Amino acid sequence: MNRLIISFLTTILPFTISAQITGSVFGIDEHGEEPLVGAYVIWAGTNYGTTTDVNGSFSITRRNECTKLAISFVGYKSDTIEATTQPMVIKLKPVELDEVDVVARRSGSSLSRISAITTVNLTSDELCKAACCNLGESFETNASVDVSYADAATGARTIQLLGLSGRYVQMLTENVPNMRGISQPFGLSYVPGSWMNGIQISKGVGTVVNGYEAFTGQINVDYKKSVTNEIAAINLFGSSSGRMEANATTAFHLAEGLSTALLISASKDNMTMDENNDNFRDEPEVKQLNFMNRWNYHKGIWTSQLIVKTLNEQRMGGQTDFNQKTPAADKYGVYIGTNRVESWIKNGFEIGEERNLGSAFSYIYHNQTSVYGQKQYDATQHSYSGNIIFQNEWHPYHTLHAGISSYGDFVNESIHFDDTTSNQFKLTDYTIGAFAQYTLKIDELLTVIAGMRTDWSNLYNIFVTPRLHIRYAPSEHTIIRAAIGKGYRTGMLFAENNFMLSSARKWEYTDVYGQETAWNMGANITQYIHIFEKELMLNAEFYHTEFGSQMITDMDYSPRTLRATFSQERSFANIFQIEGKISPLRGLELTGAWRWNDAQQTTGGNLQQRPLVSRHKGLITASYSTPLNKWQFDANVQFNGGGRIPTTLGNPEEYQRNNKFEAYQMFNAQITKWFRTWSIYAGCENIGNFTQKNPIIAANNPQSQYFDGTMVWGPLMSRKFYVGLRWSMEKDED
Repeated sequence: MNRLIISFLTTILPFTISAQITGSVFGIDEHGEEPLVGAYVIWAGTNYGTTTDVNGSFSITRRNECTKLAISFVGYKSDTIEATTQPMVIKLKPVELDEVDVVARRSGSSLSRISAITTVNLTSDELCKAACCNLGESFETNASVDVSYADAATGARTIQLLGLSGRYVQMLTENVPNMRGISQPFGLSYVPGSWMNGIQISKGVGTVVNGYEAFTGQINVDYKKSVTNEIAAINLFGSSSGRMEANATTAFHLAEGLSTALLISASKDNMTMDENNDNFRDEPEVKQLNFMNRWNYHKGIWTSQLIVKTLNEQRMGGQTDFNQKTPAADKYGVYIGTNRVESWIKNGFEIGEERNLGSAFSYIYHNQTSVYGQKQYDATQHSYSGNIIFQNEWHPYHTLHAGISSYGDFVNESIHFDDTTSNQFKLTDYTIGAFAQYTLKIDELLTVIAGMRTDWSNLYNIFVTPRLHIRYAPSEHTIIRAAIGKGYRTGMLFAENNFMLSSARKWEYTDVYGQETAWNMGANITQYIHIFEKELMLNAEFYHTEFGSQMITDMDYSPRTLRATFSQERSFANIFQIEGKISPLRGLELTGAWRWNDAQQTTGGNLQQRPLVSRHKGLITASYSTPLNKWQFDANVQFNGGGRIPTTLGNPEEYQRNNKFEAYQMFNAQITKWFRTWSIYAGCENIGNFTQKNPIIAANNPQSQYFDGTMVWGPLMSRKFYVGLRWSMEKDED
C-alpha cells in the first residue's frame, strides 16, 4: 500500500500547475532599488486587485476585459502598464515635491490589510534589525512569536504562538510542510538568517489547502530566489561568545527561462562559555554546515521549481570538560549529531485564463544520534507530503480551490535509559485526503473563505477538518477578521521532547504516539488612524484554543518523574494582544505591544497554568534611519511577566526552587552603517545582563537522581556583543 501511494505521488505530482499574471514591484532611487511590500496591484478601472508580498512579488488572475494594471505605493509615483504573460518587473520612482525627494521608508514588518487571515509579514529589512543568525533568532522584534530555551544543556529553542508550544504551529518553507517530528526541537536553527527573503506569520487555523495540522497558526519561510536582481551576497558574523558564521549566496541565469541559485552557510562556536560558574556550558558548542541548490524553469505556460537542501550539525553541551571524542563516565555531557536532506518540487501549467492547477511534492530524511549523560537516543525519520490543487475563478467574486493531498511520517526510535534498558519504537503514519474551499470576495468590503477537508489515516481512520475565515472592512480604515476551525496532528513523545532527556527524571508513559485534536477560534480588529498626516495602526485580537485530546508531559507529578499521557482532560489557551505602530518622524518607526497569556492544562486532576510560561508579554521597538539611509539604529525591550515553576518539593532543600518566577526585561540594540553595496553592523544582546540563576538543579552532582536541566524559564546567556558585514552585488540595469 505504502509503495503504491508513494509511486502514485511521485508520478503525478511533478505535473503541477499555476497560472495568472505574476511579477515584482520595486522602488528605485539614487541608492538602488528595493522590493515594495504591500504595494497595490489592481486591474485598471476596477476594484479587483492584490498586494505584493515580502519579496515585492504578486500574482493576479487574468481578466478578459482588462489589459492594464495600476500599481501604487505610498511615497512613490503610481503607474499603469500593459499586463504581459511573462513575469513582470515594475519599478516605481519616489514622489518629488519642490525638487526634494520624499522617500517613504519601507516598513520591515507589516500586518496584511488584504488577507482574510491575520498575517504578519517580516521582510529581509526586519531580519537585518538584529543578529538573526537563524530562524530561531528572527522574532526578536516581533510581538506575536516568543522564542526561548527548552532546556539548559542542548540549546534547543522553542517558539510559542497564541500561548502554546511551537509544535502546534505548522512550519512551512515556501508553503511546503517542514520541521515535523524529530526536527521539531532543533529545526529553528536549521534555517540560516541570511538565506531568508522574509517570513509570514499567520495566526489561528490555516486554510484547508495547506492541510489539517495548524492549531495556532503557520510560519512560512521564504528563501532567496534564483530569479532575482541579486547576483551574489556574503554575510560574515562574529560574537563575543565565540560564534563565527559565514554565508554566501549566488544566482545564475543559465538559459532562456532557466536559472539556479546556490546557498552555503557554515557556523561554529569556538569558545566554551560558563559565566555562572556551575561547570556547565551556558550554551552548547555547535558546528553546522548548510547547503542548498534551487532551480527555476519558466517557458510559456509551464513553471517548475526544484530545491535540494542538506545539513550536517554537531552540538556538544554539558559539563565544560566533557568532550564527545573522549567521553568519560564521570563527566556529564550532551552530544547530538544530525544529518538531514530536504527536497521539494513544484510545477505549474496555465489552463485557460481563469483556471490553474498546481502541485508540490516534498521528501525529507532526518537522522539523529544523541547522548544525554548515560542515556542514548537515536532516531531516523522519512517524511513526504504531496498536494495537487485546482483553482477556478468563474466570477470576480467567486473562487473555488479543490484538490487531493497526502502526508506521511515513518519514524524509527531507539532509547537507552541506562546500560540495561533499551526501547525500540516505530511509527508508520500516512494520510490521504481531499479538500474543497470556496472564497467569496466582494471588492475590498467582504471576504469569506469556507473550507472542508476529509482525510483517511492508517492509524485514525477518517477525520473531517472544517475551517472558516471572514474579513469585513466597513471602511478603508477599519478591518475586522474572525476565524474558527479544527486541527489534528500526530504527537510523537520522544521525537518532540528528546531534549527533556537532559534530566535524571524517570519517564512514565503509556502511549508514545497519538492524535491530538483542538478547536481554535479568534477575532481581531485593526484600525488605521491619521494623526497630523501620520498613520497610526492599532490592532487588538483574542484567540481561544480548546483541546479535545493532547499530549501532556506532566512535570508536576514528581520532581524526579516525568509522566507523559495523551489526555482528554481539559486543556486550553486564551490570549489577548494589543499592538500599535506609527512612524512619527521621517525615518523613525515605533512599535508597542502587550499580550496576556492564559494557558492551562489538567495535571494530577487539577486544572492549572502551564509551567515555565510568562503570563504577560510586552514589547517596545524603535528603528531610526538617517536621511539617505546612511545609518540605521535599532533597539527593543522585551517585558516578560512572571509564571509558574513545576514543583520541586520532595528534593533536598538545596535542590528545591520557588514555585514561581518573577518578571524580567531584556534589552537589545544594533547600529548599521550602509554603503552602496555593503554594510557593517554591530550590536549587543541582553544589555542588562539578566540571566536565570542556577538553571540546572544539582549541577554539582549530575550523576544524582536530582539532576534536572529542563527547568528553564529565562535567558541563559549573559550580555553578548557581535559584529557583522553584509555585501551584495546586483545586476546592472538595462
